[in-house]
Amino acid sequence: MKMVQRKGTTMKKWGLLAMSAALLLTIAWGGPAKSAYAAESNLSAQGQAAIHTISVTGKGEMTITPDVAYVTLGIETKAATAKEAQRANAAKFAKLKQALTKFNIASADVKTVNFYVNPEYNYNDKSGPKVTGYSATHMVQVTYRDLDNLGNLIDAASEAGVNQVSGIRFDTENPEAYETKVLEKAMSNAENKAKAIATAAKQQIVTVINVVESNADVIPVYANQLFATASEAKDSAATTIETGQISIKANVTVMYEIK
Repeated sequence: MKMVQRKGTTMKKWGLLAMSAALLLTIAWGGPAKSAYAAESNLSAQGQAAIHTISVTGKGEMTITPDVAYVTLGIETKAATAKEAQRANAAKFAKLKQALTKFNIASADVKTVNFYVNPEYNYNDKSGPKVTGYSATHMVQVTYRDLDNLGNLIDAASEAGVNQVSGIRFDTENPEAYETKVLEKAMSNAENKAKAIATAAKQQIVTVINVVESNADVIPVYANQLFATASEAKDSAATTIETGQISIKANVTVMYEIK
């Protein structure tokens, strides 16, 4: 009986050892199988990432006739005291406002951009700088849309007391109306560039992958700075202002897939 029990115990031990070996074998083979799957996934991902692309910048531009002018008009007056200089300036400015109404310019289109009163000095006095009087200056920006009549407006302003005319800027009040056309030109320019590069590389364009566009920029025209006085306006011919053309530009950066 004892011998039989020992044999049964021995057989059980061998059975347990065999099961353990099989389990270890399964675990051991499970690792490489998983690694092979991961390697296959990495190769697939690399294949998907291997897309050939080119990036180009397209430029679009068009010129248009301006539809608005921003004119800076100034009145400078001088007097013995600051109060007198300001009073004289206010009187001339009232005349300017009357002149502007004759050109159908609304009050909303007249904006003060600068106003100051400064003392004037005589630096030749042996005792040092000496105040000889005061000057008052009032600068306004006028928005004007009848550009064919702009020269007459400047002449009328000069006769009303304006003795500084500067900073004439021609622009458009509706840039959005041209933005789409400029962007279309920029995209067409980008496509032409991309096709030329692809052809040179013996490739062809497949599709657009990404587009980054910049806002359309309006580049206004600035007239030369002008100075005029009422007496000069009376003695000279009417002022003629050339508006020129303003530019609208846009850029796009486009990425294309090629093959």
